[in-house]
Amino acid sequence: MDDFPFDVDDIDNEKPSNVKTLQRKSERPSGIALDSLEGLLESYSSSDIRSARRSASLLANPVHQSYPSTPIRQVTKGVAEVGLGGATKTPVVQVPTTSMVVNQTIPNTPTTLQFESRINKNEIITEHIGSCSKKKMINDSDNSVDIQLPSSNASSLYMFQTVLERASVLNKQIEKFEDLYMTTLNIDPDKPFVLYSVGHPESDEVSVVGRICCDSVGQLNEHSIILEGSYHRSTCNRVRVDVSSLDSYSFFPGQIVLISGIYTNDGLFHAKQIIEPTLPPIAPTLTIKNDFTLMVAAGPFLLANGDFSALNELLSRANIDRPTVLILLGPFVDERSSYVQKLTDKTYDEIFHSIINEIKRTCLNVVLIPSVRDIHHDSVYPCYPFQTIDQNSKIMYAPEPCLLSINGLQCAITSTDVLFHLCSEEISSNPVNSDRMSRLTKHLLQQRLFYPLCPPHESISIEYGYAMDYASIPFMPHILITTSDLKQFIKFVDSVCVINTGRLIKSEKIVGGSYSKIFVSKTDSQRSFSSNDHLHVQILRL
Repeated sequence: MDDFPFDVDDIDNEKPSNVKTLQRKSERPSGIALDSLEGLLESYSSSDIRSARRSASLLANPVHQSYPSTPIRQVTKGVAEVGLGGATKTPVVQVPTTSMVVNQTIPNTPTTLQFESRINKNEIITEHIGSCSKKKMINDSDNSVDIQLPSSNASSLYMFQTVLERASVLNKQIEKFEDLYMTTLNIDPDKPFVLYSVGHPESDEVSVVGRICCDSVGQLNEHSIILEGSYHRSTCNRVRVDVSSLDSYSFFPGQIVLISGIYTNDGLFHAKQIIEPTLPPIAPTLTIKNDFTLMVAAGPFLLANGDFSALNELLSRANIDRPTVLILLGPFVDERSSYVQKLTDKTYDEIFHSIINEIKRTCLNVVLIPSVRDIHHDSVYPCYPFQTIDQNSKIMYAPEPCLLSINGLQCAITSTDVLFHLCSEEISSNPVNSDRMSRLTKHLLQQRLFYPLCPPHESISIEYGYAMDYASIPFMPHILITTSDLKQFIKFVDSVCVINTGRLIKSEKIVGGSYSKIFVSKTDSQRSFSSNDHLHVQILRL
């Protein structure tokens, strides 16, 4: 079993100054697992600490006092509830809204000078060149593009689900996987596959389907694994699982699996075999008629002093490379930024409008995807798109997460750091796939959700009713784009090209981050599109 919640090699080599030395925690008695590493990144500190720090900042610098006649908008920042997966409301912060755009010019402060004097600019961090791809990154073809945005939940009301409704949604998810296992394993008419109830002892070896849970408030470990069954088949019974007989396993809270084993007199279910869910169906055969280029970057986009230097540098490179589509992922107005927390002369909406005005100058096709860390936007997951500001611009607004179709290329994109959250919660022993990032990405595809962790990380508030509709992965995309504070990578999981593009600004101490460029080559008449062969992907330093 892994002693640490993630591999040290998964962390970016350029560690920020607030990264502490990894400490080995002693295991607690009574089945309480190893504590997650405290202080790994300040951005993943307790939500209570962040809320207290933000509240103190707002009290010291009340934003609304400068605008006595400005209408007040309520911004609710939810905090996930540990348990069934619900979310509760926290105190409301009142923020003034205005449509006025402020053009700011910031002198060369130390932060700006540090950004301008950074080294290794535009250096390639990692690269993949397909056998059928052309090694070029500047778009010299027609910029015509067909972008199909997913349907959004913009008109939905958040935080109105009762506990019973949330339980019903989570129960239906288990039943959906029961049907999936019955379909995929019931292939021999002479020996039909049978699923048994969880928590109802049988004398023979049986197969049960359920959700992995933890029996305590600590982190999951090999002694605290519980399997929760569905209401229809198991009346929501739970049983403790003994995994000592398994050769290998990889578990995280919220994972739905099929376990074969036997019940014993001590009330345990001794697991003999784990059968993971099958992958979603493959996307239809794709034909790319013309070459096109994508550029992807994830926020934060503002330096610690609120300067636009990093954003302007990215946009200037986009003007040179002329990508067919520029995809920007939030946060745009980051709630963790010290500059945003100390705002006294502008509103959050003004900062966002200023960013939009900078983006408009590129005259490119731009797709904007919000983040749960955007303080000017409702932060309940899944996030609905930003409101359309200019109907005549080339900026399109997509939800978080989303499945984009760009000239037929299916792109699954999320701005939530789900890989880091899974790293902190996953436990494994001799896993079949030793590459942890590939293994965690495959969990997303097998669970068919962008965020399968349940209960979620303390920084995420999930509306499960909408998550099953708007955060699902119904088929295998050609490209899966994630943004994480972990090390950037390009990996191929089955037929999917997985790209962790990193962040444009890594931290307030390390201002130079990374972004990605993806060149998609057209297919010929003898061959259909293949992600491994027809993609040229680069992750570059800003």
